[in-house]
Amino acid sequence: MQRTLSLWGPCVALSPSQSSREIDESRSLLVVDLDLSGRKSIETARAALAPYRLAGAPCIFLLRDMSSRCQMQANALGATDILPADIPVTVLLDKIGLMLAPPDRPGPSAALQQRFVAASAALSDLMDAAERGDGLPVEAIDDSVEAVNRAADGGDLDGWLDMVWRHDDATYQHCLLVSGLVAAFAQRIGFREADRRLMTEAAVLHDIGKARIPLDILRKPGKLTPAEHEIMNQHPQIGHDMLVAQGGFAPAVLTAVLSHHEYLDGSGYPHGLAGDHIPDPVRIITICDVYAALIERRSYKPPMSPAEAYAVLVAMGEKLDLDLVRVFGEIMLDASIARLGRYGAHVSKRGTDTAA
Repeated sequence: MQRTLSLWGPCVALSPSQSSREIDESRSLLVVDLDLSGRKSIETARAALAPYRLAGAPCIFLLRDMSSRCQMQANALGATDILPADIPVTVLLDKIGLMLAPPDRPGPSAALQQRFVAASAALSDLMDAAERGDGLPVEAIDDSVEAVNRAADGGDLDGWLDMVWRHDDATYQHCLLVSGLVAAFAQRIGFREADRRLMTEAAVLHDIGKARIPLDILRKPGKLTPAEHEIMNQHPQIGHDMLVAQGGFAPAVLTAVLSHHEYLDGSGYPHGLAGDHIPDPVRIITICDVYAALIERRSYKPPMSPAEAYAVLVAMGEKLDLDLVRVFGEIMLDASIARLGRYGAHVSKRGTDTAA
């Protein structure tokens, strides 16, 4: 749940007995999952929630018992909203997104936000299944691919990137970034719907092998040691082997998962492929993967601007397909223009409202 909720920013899980002194109550939103059937648990909850209540933090209660008595207790404890504990995660994420939406700046459309939430929730299901060693849920893959492709149809790549950057989980953020970029790329090139689905599916699954990488390496807040790099670099092979073992995945998807870190000059990994041995779909995903890594927001490094990141792609020269890099640059330019248009319209509207 903590990782899923990090879709909307840094998320901390606390028990009622833990101190909240290090958390800014005025900038928090609480999701409360507590048993409210006993006096002692209610008293504990009242003391734990008091600082947030005084600060006016919104508070969603998840109840396993939706009786009027438990709902009254939740309201008395400061519930802003009450939902059943078994509510679909997409509904919960939508609710949180609406409660956190900044009122003073333009945001993505409601439709784009819903698609983003659906893609993130599906990705959560995929990563959880991969970590447990279970088969990947096909329905979750389909849901994620559909959500990402329909978001690309809307043409607001910049809005998609804005939402992805809020995600506090690095692996989720990266997968959603690459998926959105690949879907926009496939749309720009004019791929048929079936080919777009394959491309986006490959992008959604390209880093699935990271679910088997130790968390202390995956979430290390700094540069990896050579030994840690060696372990991290196993994720394409791990992901490929997972998909092969499960069966049912198209060869194009398997190739992309295995080879998205290969470069045209043979300097990539895991097999040092070069030139014609790297098909176009893999070349596209590699470009999007490199660009996403450059613009991602991390605690240990500032993100590059789109222009800086694109310059790095161009400077990589023979490692990448420069014809495809040029097309990618057109997509990024369109996204930048869309950003300027959206914010310009917002400023004009605010000026009109002020004059009125």
